[in-house]
Amino acid sequence: MNYLYAPWRDVYLKNKNSQKRADQCPFCAMFTQKADDQNLIIKRYSYCAVVLNLYAYGLGHILVIPYKHVKCLTDLPKEEQYQLMDVMAQSMAILEDHFGCDGINMGLNKGKASGGSVNDHIHIHIVPRFIGDANFLATCALTKTLSFDLVAIYKNLVEHFNK
Repeated sequence: MNYLYAPWRDVYLKNKNSQKRADQCPFCAMFTQKADDQNLIIKRYSYCAVVLNLYAYGLGHILVIPYKHVKCLTDLPKEEQYQLMDVMAQSMAILEDHFGCDGINMGLNKGKASGGSVNDHIHIHIVPRFIGDANFLATCALTKTLSFDLVAIYKNLVEHFNK
């Protein structure tokens, strides 16, 4: 396996370790703050929010996160589940319209074995996909390049979600 130097991931790892020590959920902490632009919160709804993923897998990778700190989707009241699904559907349409992507991956990581970094607060990943976005680096060199401006994407998505 080859390694691509990515010093910005150090912030993620340090925050992840300090959050574990502090026993505080990063999502709950972000929702109590009123700094949506700093936390990359694109839009707040009644029961959930759309957040641009700071540690994105690809261009426009967003999260739909319920405000309630629950481990399982069925732990949310039906009304909150319905809004979560509606916001997910709206988000997919906005990403397709804005980025002109060829497809979308969507998934919910539940529990430690799922590979998610925040295990106790469910959240849905929505990732726009493009034909050819898994280029030769990923296939031959086991390396992925992310070359987009996170701040520009955040500003553009805020405008689209507020239409």
